Amino acid sequence: MRHLIALALKYVLFTTVFFAIVPLFLRISSAELLWFSLWMTFVAYALGDLYLLPRFGNLSATIADFGLAFVGVWIGIGAFYDVSGPAVLNAAFFSALLVAFGEVLFHAYVHRFILSGQEEERVPLQGREWQMETAEEFDVRRETDDDGEIRES
Repeated sequence: MRHLIALALKYVLFTTVFFAIVPLFLRISSAELLWFSLWMTFVAYALGDLYLLPRFGNLSATIADFGLAFVGVWIGIGAFYDVSGPAVLNAAFFSALLVAFGEVLFHAYVHRFILSGQEEERVPLQGREWQMETAEEFDVRRETDDDGEIRES
């Protein structure tokens, strides 16, 4: 049930942004924008919110959602309508920008209410998790006895 509410909120976000921006640059019907918003909602939720957000954090997931929205509008709408040029690029850029602003708040919601019960799988990027153990031996063929005497193998 938690995921359905989150999907509904994300769908409202995408639909609102696409209805506000895309018709300013392109002639597209409302039904096609609703279907496109639904498709983008499922892809962005699975990729950005369920995969990237718990592992890499809000900034990385927001950047990925910006890129996905940009490429989705540019390729999805541009190729479907055989439109190229500055109109589709402007629609893609401004849509992705508004989606990214909305995603910052949506990620806070998802992090607090959806992912709070799940164990986080964060990739350690710094700190002692990446340190390695070093040995004192430089020659792997040399061995020492219990007395500390070096013997050759």
